[in-house]
Amino acid sequence: MSGVDVSIALPEDETPGELIKGYFTLMRAFGWDLYVTSHFVLRESLGSQWFAARISELKDSDPKNWRPNHRFEPQDPGVILRDYIHEQDSPYLSVFGGQFQKQTAAKKILATRNTWFHFGDDPTTAQLEEAAKVVRGFVQSSDMHITGRVNALVERLSELRSGRYPADAAPSAPALVPVAAPEPLNTPEDLPRPSIGGTWVGPIPALRYRMTRVGDVVHPDTMESVRSRVTGDFAEKVRAWTAVEPRGRELWIDTDGAVGGFIGATPRLLGYLGSDPAEDIARGFFTPHYYAVDGNEIADLDSGERRTTPFAQALADGAMLRATTYGDVLVVGDTDRLERVATVTAANWFPGHLG
Repeated sequence: MSGVDVSIALPEDETPGELIKGYFTLMRAFGWDLYVTSHFVLRESLGSQWFAARISELKDSDPKNWRPNHRFEPQDPGVILRDYIHEQDSPYLSVFGGQFQKQTAAKKILATRNTWFHFGDDPTTAQLEEAAKVVRGFVQSSDMHITGRVNALVERLSELRSGRYPADAAPSAPALVPVAAPEPLNTPEDLPRPSIGGTWVGPIPALRYRMTRVGDVVHPDTMESVRSRVTGDFAEKVRAWTAVEPRGRELWIDTDGAVGGFIGATPRLLGYLGSDPAEDIARGFFTPHYYAVDGNEIADLDSGERRTTPFAQALADGAMLRATTYGDVLVVGDTDRLERVATVTAANWFPGHLG
């Protein structure tokens, strides 16, 4: 097995930044645990690709609520909880049970998630403690993996609220014993690939391919290019893989053709030698540009530059758009989240915006 980091940040004080960090890492850990716990159960009867099959089924049966052009991430807790709460045939009922108390906890977690980042008021320690306790109740009763981490968060928040943390260290106090970092969450080898740009799951190949100054990717010993193994436009593939430069200008390639690299400290899936999965609707990473629809044109909000595009006419006037390093153009709505409306290339998009 391999692992994914599901550390939960313990706030150092009651400032909004520390509380938001605690909430974000709590929900990230919870999302991964929901997914992995479900995978261990559901793969036995539904196979390792059970999540993709379930989403396809929901898109076909209820396209209004499970939009066909939207990418649903399995480690997003909102996706699994929505299915668990609202779908009578949900496979997650066999994982977590259908008890009223458990379903109520799931509804509370989802409601908290949908309101946490509406910045009307600063978050409070009491709000985060309440959210953490609801998550703790769910994970404890489901025998999930992160219970100890959530307990540590609840304890820290209790200490902050009561003034017991941070404690004033006495000058003569002995040095604190270092606390070992928590173990990563074990992930099974048959866990499917994430979307492009997502956290790499599974073992990382030891061999590192090198990026050259002329835009090639070569074997470190033989200097042989991987060009002959690539399907499609090689230069465009390499541009997409390296639009955010991997650490050390190094990549790895797994046996299924998946290409990875470290972006900062995190291993990421950067693409494939072959064709990208059709369901990957937001590949790569967002560029720093923002756009708005104006009639049959797309306007760059910073420069005011405009481009006429055929897909603009099908979109609502004023709709906000973002683009990824792969050229996927997405509508960013207040409630609809992300939906791809087009894929563009450097040649038919704003000059310089795709690298």
